[in-house]
Parts: sequence; C-alpha cells; structure tokens
Amino acid sequence: MIAFIVAFRHPNSTKNYNHVVQLLKATIESLLNQINDDFKVYIGCNEIPEIDVVDSKVRFCPIDCPLPNNRKEVLLDKGVKRAFAIQTANTEIAPEFFFLLDADDLVRNDCVEYLDNLPQIPSHGGYWLERGYLLDMFNRKAQEKYGFNRYCGSSLILSAKVLSKALFLDREYKQPMVAHEEFMNACDPYVLEQVLGDHIAVRGYMITLGYPLKKIVRPLVCWKINTGENESRTKIPFGSKNMDRKFLGAFSIPIEYERNTHISEAIIERYRFVSSWIASKWASYK
Repeated sequence: MIAFIVAFRHPNSTKNYNHVVQLLKATIESLLNQINDDFKVYIGCNEIPEIDVVDSKVRFCPIDCPLPNNRKEVLLDKGVKRAFAIQTANTEIAPEFFFLLDADDLVRNDCVEYLDNLPQIPSHGGYWLERGYLLDMFNRKAQEKYGFNRYCGSSLILSAKVLSKALFLDREYKQPMVAHEEFMNACDPYVLEQVLGDHIAVRGYMITLGYPLKKIVRPLVCWKINTGENESRTKIPFGSKNMDRKFLGAFSIPIEYERNTHISEAIIERYRFVSSWIASKWASYK
C-alpha cells in the first residue's frame, strides 16, 4: 500500500486561494485516475478546502499550523503538515511507502501499478525519480528532464518504517498528536525541515541512515510550472513534446490542452532531454 503525502498551504499565504484549491483538485484527480487502487491520499492542511472531490481514498488532516513568515517557517509548515498526515496514514493503513507529493503536480495514471510491480528489495529506503516532465499548462508545453529529483519535490518515495522511525525518534505514543506544537516538540527537527519540508538533501540523508534510495527512470510525475503560485521561477524554453491525447490521458490533463507541436519543437525538446541526461551523469561523477 502506498500513501501519497501532501501538504496544502495556509489559506492566507496566497492572494488567490481558489486558484491553489483548483491546482490541488487537479492533483487529486490524477491520483484518483490510477489504474491500480492500492493507495490512499493524505493531505495535511490548515482547514479542509471546499473542493468537489469526495472519495474514500482522500483523507484531509487539518492541523493548527501558524502562517509562515520566512523560508525556514515555510519548510517547517510543510514538514509538520506532512508529519500529521504520516501519523494518520500509519494509524489507518500502515503503508509500505510514503510518496511525498506537492499539491500542484500530476501523477501518471499507472504510477501505483508500476510501483507495485517493482521487485521487493529488503533494507532499502525507497526510491527517487530520476526522470519526469516540466509542464506549462498555460503555454501547453512539456519537456522531459533527467535529474528530476533536483528540480521537483514530487520525486521521493520513502520507506514508511524507516521514515517514521527517524521522524518520531523511534517513540511510541499512546495518544496521537493533534497540535502543531506537539509535532514541533516531539519530531526530529532535521526530518521536519529538510526531509518533509524540502527534497534536496533527502538522498544523502537516507544514506546516512543506512537505507539508500534506488533510482527510478520511468517518468511518473509532471511538475507544473508557471502556475502563478510556484516558489520556483523555472520556465520552459523553446521546445515541447507532442501534447497528444495519449500524454494528456496518462496525466489526467483536460483534452482542451491538446496541441500538435511543430517538428522543430519536438527536436529541440529531445535535444534538451539529452542535455539534461548528460548533465545528470556529470553531476553523479562529482
């Protein structure tokens, strides 16, 4: 069983709350379109958003996190919300893996099926996604990238047992924690901030625990950029894969975004993909 763990931002942290709710809705719909139903979605949030998606596989976990005012507080806000979602998932379904997912990205519809069919390897900490797509819905463009884990936070699938032990400091609580301060006081601060709140240091951290991550090269996620709410200012330069119905269907993208890209765009997209592969290989040798 896989638990998708999502942190949803404070309502007062955005000028257009309805817009971020719609981004979350698209993320949820991409998950509910999975061809394999061996999963559940847990969303840590300040309050349950008004969203017309009702499904037993989606569980909102509201918690009293204060409005973050700086980068560190943003990471801890995300970390505490994910910690609460993780605690809830452990109580309800005891998943094998936690897939850490951002609240505006899209997941391929065969993602759970693919993960379920991976060979079972004892004593490893999970996986990272080496490939994925940058997706600009506004301009109807997509580019495939190597080194996806360096770009996007929706690229980590971690062992539930290993992560829970590190997060909760191997403690057992008779009563579940329900308040922000409880998690801040009881959880490992590094895991809250750098593992659940960010993604850059996670692969190295899992190695220090003795549970290295394995690489997945199948592109399972689209990282939505240019949404108006991204923390990153990443843009897609000239070049795009063909936005055909097969691609749109795989990531639950509405059909109105279909666009047949010019051959020059497709060639440049492949050139940029190969360039990212070379850059990723070079980085791994450093």
